[in-house]
This record gives sequence, C-alpha cells and structure tokens, in this order.
Amino acid sequence: MLQNTQFGMSGPSVPATSISPDFEIVTTAPRVALAVTPHPDDCEGGCGGALAKWVKEFGTEAVVVMCTNGNKGTSERDMTPETLAATREVEQRAASDIVGAKDIVFLRHPDGGLEDTMLFRSQVTRAIRQYKPDLIMCIDPYRSTSHTHRDHRMSGQVALDAAFTYAWSYQHFPEQITEEGLEPHMVEQAYMWGSESPDVFIEIGDYLEAKTLSLEAHASQMSPATTEERLSRISNNATRYKDLTGIEYTEGFRRIRFGLGNLDWQLLYS
Repeated sequence: MLQNTQFGMSGPSVPATSISPDFEIVTTAPRVALAVTPHPDDCEGGCGGALAKWVKEFGTEAVVVMCTNGNKGTSERDMTPETLAATREVEQRAASDIVGAKDIVFLRHPDGGLEDTMLFRSQVTRAIRQYKPDLIMCIDPYRSTSHTHRDHRMSGQVALDAAFTYAWSYQHFPEQITEEGLEPHMVEQAYMWGSESPDVFIEIGDYLEAKTLSLEAHASQMSPATTEERLSRISNNATRYKDLTGIEYTEGFRRIRFGLGNLDWQLLYS
C-alpha cells in the first residue's frame, strides 16, 4: 500500500539482487489471470501495466482478489478505519476499471491482519476454482536482502499454497465442490512482482498511462502531484531493467511453473 507516498508503486522499488541469465521477455498472455493482492493499490503498482496490456491486446480475463480492506493505510489521525475501508473499496473498483479487470473479490480482512489460516487459504482456493486462471499473480513473499509488509508476505505465500497445494485436489475444502458446485483446478504458473530475482519481463511502454491513472484512482493514498509528475516517476521506475532487457519500459516478475499433472508430479502424489 502506498500510504501517501510518491513512489507510484507498492512502496520503493526492490533492488534486484540476482537476475537469471536465462531471463525471458514474455510476448504471450494468459487466458485468465488472477491477481492476489494484499491492499488496494498494490496490484496496480506491481502488475497494472501487464494486466492492462493483456486485457486490451489479448482479451485476457483479469480478476483481482483483494485480501484486506486497507483500513489502516493513512497517516490522518481523524480518519476512522470504517470510513477509510469504504473509501478504498470505491477506489479499487475505479482502479480495476481502468486496468480492465473483469471482477474483484473483496475478502475484507483487516489491514495488517492477514494470517496464514485455513479460512484465508480456503478463500483464495475458492477464487481459483471459480475463475480457473492459468496464471496467478502475487507479491513475492521471499526476501533475502530487504523486508516487506507482513500482509505482503502472507498474501503471496497463501496465493502460492492455494494454487500448488489446495485448488487442484477435491480432498481440500470439499464443501466448495459438493455444496457450491465448484471443481478442482490446476494453475499452470505464478508471476510474482516485487521480487529480488525477476526472470520474466513484460514490455509496458504503451500502458504507462493506464498504470498511472489506475494508481491515481487510489486518491486516499496519493501525495499532491500532477498526473504528469506521477507518470514521469512511474516511467522512470519502469526503466530499471532497461540495460538488462534492452527494452525501455518493463514490469519484472519471478516465475514459478507449478508442473501440476506432469509426470514428476504424478509420481510424487501417486
């Protein structure tokens, strides 16, 4: 969450400590992408350019799972958590409209209160089974040289666990299948933003404005600045991999291929 900063993304940029020489410039898009994000504004800052591009150019169905209500994201002492939560939900709807998201799932956990519980795992699993993404997106929960917000770590970890451990198996949360009519689903891969070790990159030059405007929709989190000033900061941040990739503006992610259903997986679970 931005909490009245001017970074134009989910906090200050994370230094990439190691980038694989086998990195990939991704030019394809998923059929369905599900972004599991801790606070309103984190998704737009982390993967807003990629989502906007995929929706417009490839017809990707983008879904946002909003884990918390963002009710602590302010330095204004006279702002009540209830008022802020309501405000940020409206802001998130506006931001998602700009990116082109098909739907938003509001879980409404308290800001700073995400825990790796069976309830939270079941909620993310339900979203995966409902929307059937081939790709999930989340914050990289693992850091070696820096630290990040607890909600960021919890949301990233639970997103990965829901995809790899729970969503594909009818043995986990079976009531979602027997009572809600959902079916198990295998997610193919995950893209994690905010990573120290990105290995896939997406060119977003034509979508910097959409990324900027989607972040501006989170007005409660914005410091005074013009759209042009924010666009300049976001554009500058998007050049941090230019020397490596040879592309002016990108978003970078660490990729995990889950391999669910392949031979190694079948041997592991047989």
